Amino acid sequence: MRTLILVGGGHAHLHCLSQIAADLPSDCRAVLISPSEYQYYSGMFSGFTEDNYDLEDIRIDLKRLCKNIGADFITGQVIAVDAKNRRLTCADGSVYDYDLLSFDIGSTTGIPQEMKPQISSIKPNYLFPEQLKRIRETPNPVVVGGGASGVELAFSIHAWRKQHQLPLNLTLISSSPLLSGLHNRIANSIESIASEKGLLFFTGESVEEISTDAVTTSSGQSFPQSEVLWLTGPKSFSLFQDSGIKTDGSGFLLVNKYLQSVMHPEIFGAGDCIAIEHYPSIPKNGVYAVRQGPVLWENLRNRLDAGELKSFTPQKRYISILSTGGGEAFLTYGRFSMHGKLPWRLKQCIDRKFMKQYKSIYE
Repeated sequence: MRTLILVGGGHAHLHCLSQIAADLPSDCRAVLISPSEYQYYSGMFSGFTEDNYDLEDIRIDLKRLCKNIGADFITGQVIAVDAKNRRLTCADGSVYDYDLLSFDIGSTTGIPQEMKPQISSIKPNYLFPEQLKRIRETPNPVVVGGGASGVELAFSIHAWRKQHQLPLNLTLISSSPLLSGLHNRIANSIESIASEKGLLFFTGESVEEISTDAVTTSSGQSFPQSEVLWLTGPKSFSLFQDSGIKTDGSGFLLVNKYLQSVMHPEIFGAGDCIAIEHYPSIPKNGVYAVRQGPVLWENLRNRLDAGELKSFTPQKRYISILSTGGGEAFLTYGRFSMHGKLPWRLKQCIDRKFMKQYKSIYE
């Protein structure tokens, strides 16, 4: 009996799991290893922040899903890969052999070591719900990071505090313009929306020091804080480098156009934990991870049967919708943008549809 192990329950692996019952070869068993029996969908974190969704709405029960499709579920944190002998080791010392292996474990956040005791993060995301409740109610919340996650959650926490008549003193700090990875006009638009909603934000500022009650930035400004949510760019786990598996310069698993390790053909990957050698600059976000799912499954399936592998080609443009709180959202597509209630309704529809296709397997 051959063994396919999926490590992590990210977007692409969810698609793979949905195909296993009908398409896995009869001489192969599937195993999912994840540190939590639940996979939380970050696209709905903003709605959860504002109490638009409850906990069950934003998470998928991986254990129940695996049971219904005939896969084995193991709660564990993979800490080492012995690619030569095709063996995994988990934090509790357990060891698992594999014939084919795939990673979809996301990324972590690059938090300065000396600041970690004073900082909260949404990663790993199964810890986020409890952190969120504390952060949104704290007297002086500070969000660090002007990318999509930082902007969206800052808006959502701000809206929740407004709804509950708490002081609107959340501070958003970013070293660059908000959403700076997009077109300048988009960045200007989101900053205008923030100003209109009364969200306090400061750009061109990096955090230099965090004390028990204040954040000090590169310009010497000091902002009061009772909780800091750190949402800067993604950072790779050390797992791949520690295991001697080829990575890019930042430590992400380096894969070819087939989402296959450039060093070990029996290892695949998808989502934020990989870097594609043909497309080194694509953003790490859920849009690409979702689209990698069908390609990943086809290649895993074909690898088991010595079939031809399929190339993954990322789209050049995609729709992005960020909640701005209060039943509104900001939609972008290339240089086009729209803000208001219609984008929020569209986002809800897309997110609920995404969750339903997997929850319906076991509910």
